[in-house]
Amino acid sequence: MSPLGSRVGQGIAWNLANMVVSRGASVVFTLFLARFLTPDAFGLMAMIAICYALADALMTSGFGQAIIRQKELEDIDLSTAFLTNLAFSLAIYLALYACAPWVARFYEQPELVPLIRVMGLVLFVNAFKVVQLALLNRAMDFRSLMRINSTATLVAGTLAVLMAYAGLGVWSLVAQFMISALVSTLLLWLAGSWRASLRFSTQSFRRMFGFGSKLTLESTLNVLYENSYVLVIGRVFSAEATGLYYFAKRIRDLIVDQLNSAVQQATYPAMAQLQDELEGLRRMYRIILQLLFYITAPALLLITVLAAPLFQIAFDARWAPAVPYLQLLCLAGLLLPIHTVNFNMLKVKGRTDLALYTGVTKKAIHLLLLAASIPFGLTGIVAGQIVASVLSSIYYMHCSAKLIGYTWRAQFRDILEPVAAAALAAAATAWLMAAASLSAPWHALAGAACYALLYLLLSHVTHVAGYLFLRDKLRAWRKGSAQKMAESRP
Repeated sequence: MSPLGSRVGQGIAWNLANMVVSRGASVVFTLFLARFLTPDAFGLMAMIAICYALADALMTSGFGQAIIRQKELEDIDLSTAFLTNLAFSLAIYLALYACAPWVARFYEQPELVPLIRVMGLVLFVNAFKVVQLALLNRAMDFRSLMRINSTATLVAGTLAVLMAYAGLGVWSLVAQFMISALVSTLLLWLAGSWRASLRFSTQSFRRMFGFGSKLTLESTLNVLYENSYVLVIGRVFSAEATGLYYFAKRIRDLIVDQLNSAVQQATYPAMAQLQDELEGLRRMYRIILQLLFYITAPALLLITVLAAPLFQIAFDARWAPAVPYLQLLCLAGLLLPIHTVNFNMLKVKGRTDLALYTGVTKKAIHLLLLAASIPFGLTGIVAGQIVASVLSSIYYMHCSAKLIGYTWRAQFRDILEPVAAAALAAAATAWLMAAASLSAPWHALAGAACYALLYLLLSHVTHVAGYLFLRDKLRAWRKGSAQKMAESRP
């Protein structure tokens, strides 16, 4: 394996470890918070989540991505990016502060005003870590990132649960986001060696802004689009219904978003080094897509099959109506790896204009279907996301075929192989569990074991590419470990 490939593999491993620790802890904290809070509290949090989403867009795109991609990097470039992000965060916060009363009137929820104004402060916090985070990603130091994210998640989650237990309601959810941002920012500055200065270069600003502005705009549009569902649901339906949808989406995102993010963060710096090597870029792109689908498809379909017994075990009856929303959202998330990897490829190729255009196209499709599905109720709105995901994926596949020569036939094969194996395993598991009529705990345990065995068997029999890749890597690792042990013997 090449040094770059080895670093990518290690990066994915550390990011997956980060997912297991951070997201595993997040799941546990979500379980506790759901015990102490009502769906209404989660509904209010959903209505103000755009503040955190905007902060996250500022942190992960724009100038941060420009720092990762830029071949030659000077200290003045970093200082310019740092000062620019601080200025942007101030402008956005002032806008949020001024708009808070209007948002509260829109949702007919007066308590949103202080929540929005406090939550918006996370913009300043995240602006301080954009450069430090980009530098660690550029260096592919995902081990440090794992430690930082895990620590922030554990500290913030613990304090949020204690606040919820003390009866602070929705403020415990706000505190969870704020404390996580504060802790991760502090640890990033302690881990990094770069220190800010007041130096600013117009030339650096123009160069990075030329690349990053379109990504920032696309990410901002994506935030507004992602929250458009909450905006409509919160306006048309009750805070309780909004909370049920937000809770289901939060559980889905704990899995699919982190899996995508783990691979995306680890592979983008490596893909950036192959931006001028078409064959190498296409090969890496294809492997990444195969692995993402091989991991995400079974995870999402397993949750779809076992959602009802898992909710019976983990939550009380108040959350039962969220089960069908979670199942539909998992189906809508099956094709998200196409969007994630394609977006990375467009950034690597420097086609931020096309990244913006594809993003706008995707959002237009989703928003049109959102408007059309409102008369069919909340279930119709969530089901419409499945159709929108399929339609927008077709355009992303077109971009891959055109820019790097990843043919339609190859893409369909790489996608259908793991999805078909996962779907067959899910259907068989659902039938077996329905016939068995087990209690919820045994249903969940037996269903998960049955599903895993069936999926691995089908992957082996049908020669799914992602399975073969992981099997070969495991065999090579075992062989290498055996050789090292033999060589170390006297």
